[in-house]
Amino acid sequence: MDPQLLDLIEPAIVFATLLGAAFGVKLLIWGKGPIRRVRVPEDRQALEQRLTEFEEHLSDIVAHHTERLSELEERLDFTERMLTQQREDQVRVLRKPDPPTPI
Repeated sequence: MDPQLLDLIEPAIVFATLLGAAFGVKLLIWGKGPIRRVRVPEDRQALEQRLTEFEEHLSDIVAHHTERLSELEERLDFTERMLTQQREDQVRVLRKPDPPTPI
């Protein structure tokens, strides 16, 4: 490349790079970038209310799933009892059949 052309282009490339970096930082901090999403809202009462609503919703979910788990445990216990009873009946039949009744 021609050294005179390089001397003309180099400041433009440096300026464009600095401008792009400054614009990127501006978007991160003041724009809709990730840093803006992390900031705490100015209205602390609204934030506390949202947190309270979230905790209530979470406790409702936990209560619902606890109830559902209890119901499933009861069903499992019932199924286990039925299977045990069925196995005992099968073992009784295989071990010793009832004597025939006289007619």
